[in-house]
Parts: sequence; structure tokens; C-alpha cells
Amino acid sequence: MDTDKIENNPTYQNLKKKLEGAESLQKITELAVSLGLTNNCFNELFEKLPDFRKQLELLSKGPDRFNHHFSKLGWIAHESMNTDMMLKCVELADQNKTEIAENHLIDYYSSEKIKGLIHSLKGIEAFSRRYNFFLLAFEDTIAKRYHAAVPVLLIMIDGTVNDIDKGKGFFADNTNLTAWDSIAAHSTGLSSLKEIFSNSRHKTNHNELSLPYRHGIIHGRDLGYANRMVTAKCWAALFSISDWADAVRSGKKIQPPLEPDISEEEIKLLFKKHLTTYEENKKNSILINKKLNEWKPRKILVGQNILEKGVSSDYIDFTPEQEAIKFAEYWTKGNFGAISEQIHHFSKTSKNKNMEAGKVRNVFIGKKLIDYKITKVLDCSPSISEITLYLNIEYEERIFEKHVTLRFIYQGTNNEMITFGDKGGKWKYINFFFHEIENIVYE
Repeated sequence: MDTDKIENNPTYQNLKKKLEGAESLQKITELAVSLGLTNNCFNELFEKLPDFRKQLELLSKGPDRFNHHFSKLGWIAHESMNTDMMLKCVELADQNKTEIAENHLIDYYSSEKIKGLIHSLKGIEAFSRRYNFFLLAFEDTIAKRYHAAVPVLLIMIDGTVNDIDKGKGFFADNTNLTAWDSIAAHSTGLSSLKEIFSNSRHKTNHNELSLPYRHGIIHGRDLGYANRMVTAKCWAALFSISDWADAVRSGKKIQPPLEPDISEEEIKLLFKKHLTTYEENKKNSILINKKLNEWKPRKILVGQNILEKGVSSDYIDFTPEQEAIKFAEYWTKGNFGAISEQIHHFSKTSKNKNMEAGKVRNVFIGKKLIDYKITKVLDCSPSISEITLYLNIEYEERIFEKHVTLRFIYQGTNNEMITFGDKGGKWKYINFFFHEIENIVYE
């Protein structure tokens, strides 16, 4: 990839613009001093800029450098890719150790480490429809049944893109796999990958493949496809397509208009406003630090100072154990909307309530909660607690006993983390344990 292509990458341009904005603040220091602000304020604000620049440059160029080294080998950078792994692979490739780097990628995309990425596929309808096939392909991958995993993944890749791009599959000539401000959907990403995977194969070939040539595999011409490398590249391609689909769903098919330039007077007002906020945050941080220093975990003995099982009103308000019991109560009533409202979302982007409730329904439908109780309460920090529940579940005329741990985060009205004891907050759990409920029959 040449320099022009790197600089034309929308993601690179976006990050570059943010860095230039930060550096512009330094240039107007004299202007701010004229407003009566002290230099000490600026020293605190700007002292981390060199580290910020270094990190930003590394991250912004990482995807393009990765694609430069690995796209011809059947790997592309994508949003959900492990960043540390991507940068490590770029570093190795820069040292002419591409084979070692590729082994890292193969190890990752053919192991248990992709379980979380597979679970995230349920968030997009085209993938959730095929979720059972992904689970089967994952089982085949872990069991080294690559002959079964690869065709299923290639077929499902084509089908998901068909659904998303309205009748044009991944391997179709006119499928548009680009999107604005997307790593996976950059012109050096999925489009490049499609071109490689779509390579025509007209002769029967017994040699071991290193790339998942769809035509040769599906039509029985490439007989050496059943290996770990080809399988890993199919999984990596699938997750890249999922990131493209997420960009399309977010309306990033077309680049939005550029923001107008800001005048010097507007910069002046914005800067003064941000510094006022900075001073307020500084005062608040002193109060928060005081709370943190005074905090101690509770000594909870289940069955002694809290009930193993009661109704939610039996528990102290604004506690994680009360919220855990509410979760069990909602489940017994089949109130999937209420369960979805309890989930902590790391992104502040507003969620479609009906869509989120539908995702929960897919996990819990058909699974009847017969009995439950609290077995353990652990306060990990002033804002995080873990509640372990014993669950007795009936599913498909069988009874399953499970212990699941709900990791709760205490947050305020603006989704900010607040400390235990503050009133008006809400304990919300991270839904990592959902896959244990969803796949209970396989355990």
C-alpha cells in the first residue's frame, strides 16, 4: 500500500483530525492566558500530548500497515480485531517475520478465544438467523473437523451478505463492501479479500490450500482445504463482514458532510467552557477520591445478613443483590424487556428497546426458571460487585442446574460510574454470562 492510500483512509483522516485539534489547543495558549487563565492549567492539559500523538499515530496506521502485510495472505484488519495482536503482527512483519505473525493469527482465529466474537454475531439479524450454524462450525473447529467447518462458514458468509446487501452475496461481482469510516470496509479490506477468495479454480487440486478459495472448495475442485489455516481465515473474514454490516446498519454507507470551520471567537468560547468544566471535574475528583479511600467491601454472609431467596423488596434498595433478584423475577415472568433494561452497555449510544428485548428473548425463550437463590456476594470495588446465583432451569423436558455470576456496575443517570451508597443509581450487569444460558443444552 502506498502513502497516498494510507492518507486517504477515512479512519486515518478522522484520527489525524482529532490529533490536529488537540495540537491546536497548544497554539491558542496565549489567547487563553489573555482571558486570565493560568499556565499551570495548560501544563496539566498538555503534558500527555506527546504520548497521545505516539499512540494515535500507531493506532491510525496500524490497520493500513496490517493490510499492507497480510491482505494478500487472506487477512484484513477489522474493528473487532484484537488491537494488541494486530500491532504485534505488524511489528513482526516489519521485521520480516511474517510467518510467525501469521501463526499468531491462525492460533487466535481457530481457538476458544473467538467465542466472544461469535456471541456478538447475534446483534445483527442476518447473523442471528444463522447463529446455530456458527455454533456448529465453532464446535467443528475446536474438534479439528476442518472439512466440515470451512464449507459451512463460506456458505454462511455468502448468505449473510445476501441478506444485508439485498440479494447480492459476498462473492458476487457487483457487491459493494465499502463503508465510510470503517476499518473492515475500507477499499483495502473486504473488497480485496473478496477478490482473493473469489479466484476461479478450474482444475482439481490435491495440494494443501493456504487460502479459502470459495469456487474450488464448494465445487469440489480444491481438495486440500481442510486445515487450520483455511478455517481460521474463514472465521476472520466472517468477523470482518460482521463489522462491515454494523457500519452499514449505522448509516455509514455514505460519508456525511464535513463540519464547517470554527471561528476564533467560537474557539475562545468553547475553550473557556471546557476549562470551567475541567475545574469542576477537578473538585469532583477530590470528593470521589475521598470516597474511594474510605470504601471497604461489605462482609456479606448469605443466609445470615441477607436472604438466600426472597422477593426483591426484601433487599436493601440500591444494592446489587436486589437487582440480581429482580433479574430472576423478570425471568420467571418472561419479562424480556425488563431484563434487557438491566444490561450495562459500554457504548453510550442509545439502543432500540424492542431490538434489545428481542435479543434477550432469543437467549431465554423456552428456558423456564424453576428455582433460584443467591450463593455469593462479592464487592470488588466501590462501583463493581459480583452476585453468584444458583439457577434451576427446565429446558426441553430436562432439568439443568447452574451457577452464574452477574458482574454489576453501579451507574448514574448519565451512565457514569458512581460509588456504592450514592442514591438514585442503577446496578447493571455485563451480559457475558448469557452464552451459558443460551448454550445450556451443550454443556
